[in-house]
Amino acid sequence: MKPIRNFDLATLRSFVQIADAGSMTRAASRLNMTQSAISMQIKRLETSLEQPLFDRSVQRLLPNAAGEQLLHFARQMLALNDEAWGRMTAPEYEGEIRLGVPSDIINPYIPQVLATFSRDFPKAQIKLTTDPTIYLKEQFATGQLDIILTTEREPDGGKIISRQALLWTGSETGCTWKKRPLPIAFTKDCIFRASAIEALEKANIDWFDVVVTDDDIAKNAMISAGMCVGAQLEQTQNSGVKHLPHHSLLPELPHFYIALYHQPLPNNDLALNLVSHIERVFA
Repeated sequence: MKPIRNFDLATLRSFVQIADAGSMTRAASRLNMTQSAISMQIKRLETSLEQPLFDRSVQRLLPNAAGEQLLHFARQMLALNDEAWGRMTAPEYEGEIRLGVPSDIINPYIPQVLATFSRDFPKAQIKLTTDPTIYLKEQFATGQLDIILTTEREPDGGKIISRQALLWTGSETGCTWKKRPLPIAFTKDCIFRASAIEALEKANIDWFDVVVTDDDIAKNAMISAGMCVGAQLEQTQNSGVKHLPHHSLLPELPHFYIALYHQPLPNNDLALNLVSHIERVFA
């Protein structure tokens, strides 16, 4: 009977980093290792498996067929290891973090942030506030929120964690974008409204508002019903709403930035960890 062998998780972590970075040098830098140390790890791994794992005939290190197969398992093993380690060794942090996020960028990232943070810090509580960027920044300035995300054309502070195109949206089945004047829908104080109107007026397209609401659900209901068009960031997800194609003859909209602001956190490990969770997900 062939003896059972065990993979070394540190070596698998190095293997995954090399596959992602395409370079032992970059992978070593990410892992705070020397290139010779990470090279030795991969050499031992390939020797133990009795086959090469990378295609070394190209400039960038790419996994070969065997490497791709191992990569699939390695990612699963490391994810399970990290989750188990987090659950077994997480400090018993307790406390509340006040997080503010515009409602239109909740999906798809924030649920993942909340789930992983709750897993790693089960005794911590997050108090979530949803408001337009302008109000979140006011609350942040007065100390009512610890961490906020904003959508801005030109952030005046914070850390930019994503750059996304602003795109026109409409019903999945309708052609409302053909109407003139064009019916549009934005919530009150939506930061995208001014940019959309500016683009329409530059294109000499008449428009009119059909929604007066603070509620994104009501706005999206009108858009999905084919009553009007709106705009959202390229990675935002809303049921029944789709990005309009380029042939819709609507003017191009500008890019926006998602910025992360947080209060000074020199001794707040909980908040620092939440900041790290947010940055990793958006990265």
